[in-house]
Amino acid sequence: MIETSITIGGFTIYEPTTVLTDLIITILCFLFLYKLKNNLPSVNKWKLFFLFFGLSTLVGAFSHALFKEHSGAGYKSFWLSMQVLNLLAVFSAQLATYHSVLFENKHNKIWLYSYYIQLVLFTVAVFIFHNFLVVVLDNAIGLIPVLILHLKNRKLAEGYKGIANGILISFLTGIVHGTKLTFHAYFNFNDIAHVLIMISLYYIYSGVKKLTL
Repeated sequence: MIETSITIGGFTIYEPTTVLTDLIITILCFLFLYKLKNNLPSVNKWKLFFLFFGLSTLVGAFSHALFKEHSGAGYKSFWLSMQVLNLLAVFSAQLATYHSVLFENKHNKIWLYSYYIQLVLFTVAVFIFHNFLVVVLDNAIGLIPVLILHLKNRKLAEGYKGIANGILISFLTGIVHGTKLTFHAYFNFNDIAHVLIMISLYYIYSGVKKLTL
């Protein structure tokens, strides 16, 4: 990946487009969090999802902006924190599913215990392996069942389809990263993936919003 940076007043910001799109995602998450007023248990968990996801991308923005070399204690303090916050976002989406789609499921306690076990195991793995594939795997294990459960039960509540569509769109980022799809040095695969995440978050928010009506 070609190194990009801008210098403002003697201060260098690395990967400026990636940082900008990270900040836009953070603003969207906090906006959606603010606009979800309902206190249903499932909606509260989705609010936590937006909170942790927004914080994750905010911390991620600093890891991109401040460090030319993606190594060292300073960089990893941001990078690993970003990963743990992402795990908490997935965990919150799982809990939201537990309080809605799985609420009357006879195996709901098994689902709930599996969510806690997954969170603990993957949090430990983040600090052992120092590899972003840990987060990718956690997202797949955590969100694919959430997607399937909402899609399968989409006729029970109008918002379920929107949530499922949002999660489905988020998985397109894997294709973008896998193919390294890039339009320009200042609009690379990270930036394209961030745009897809913005769309994904909007669909999830629109679905959750319908649950509050």
